[in-house]
Amino acid sequence: MTAIDVRSGRLPVGGAQQVPLLDIRGLSAAYGELLVLKDVDLRVNTGELICIIGPNGAGKTTLLKLVNGLLKPSGGEIWFQGERIDGRPAYKVARCGITQMFQDIQLCPTLSVVENVMTGCHVWTRSGFLATGFQSRGARVEESVIRAVAVEQLNSLGLAGRASAWPRQLSWGEQKLVGLARALVARPSLVLLDEPYGGLVQDEIDRLSCLLRELTVSGMTVLMVEHLTDVVMDVASRVVVLHYGEKIAEGLPQEIRRDERVVASYLGE
Repeated sequence: MTAIDVRSGRLPVGGAQQVPLLDIRGLSAAYGELLVLKDVDLRVNTGELICIIGPNGAGKTTLLKLVNGLLKPSGGEIWFQGERIDGRPAYKVARCGITQMFQDIQLCPTLSVVENVMTGCHVWTRSGFLATGFQSRGARVEESVIRAVAVEQLNSLGLAGRASAWPRQLSWGEQKLVGLARALVARPSLVLLDEPYGGLVQDEIDRLSCLLRELTVSGMTVLMVEHLTDVVMDVASRVVVLHYGEKIAEGLPQEIRRDERVVASYLGE
């Protein structure tokens, strides 16, 4: 079998080229006169867990917002599953198969845990979950289906028995898992995670790392922004380093640890 180049995600010259799940080409973004991303290229293959690292203000979260449609790029292109998606509104990007767990989880306090997770199903349901109240027979049938999907997802993340709880009754780590469950019930091909480890204690960190590995083994693709470099080096397929809006390095975790420019600008001694 011909090895794939880990930096480009492509086969060497002479072999058939692998089509990436996500293909970011020359992506740039600006807030007014401030250019926060500069001509960034990134290709993500199915089943990879790509971690983006860099100092504050490097453009990491901006990159995720460009991919999920919350921001429009000032230059470049974003291709997903062979279709160009840059400039599409967020709800259309979600329907393409991209979902995100945000840094601020924003669980609805007046909904139970399972109901919060059920809201993530809106991209593939016919009846709006909160809008209809499930008055029609078809909506009631659909409600039972998405409730079962939500419960199953909660169980798979180790939250069996917490479905009827209220968000305020959960630990921060449990709330993070509910946010992840809500993202996963959308049935995405690509999950975007913005600092998912923030605020977790060591047991919760280990648990989340195990879950992310299981997701990628099952074929899920993850693009993650994270500050905890030890975690990044442990779970990532590849690491991408941004610095002042530019990509300064990309490669396997062990390569990034040895990269002199990365050490100087971010990792330190």
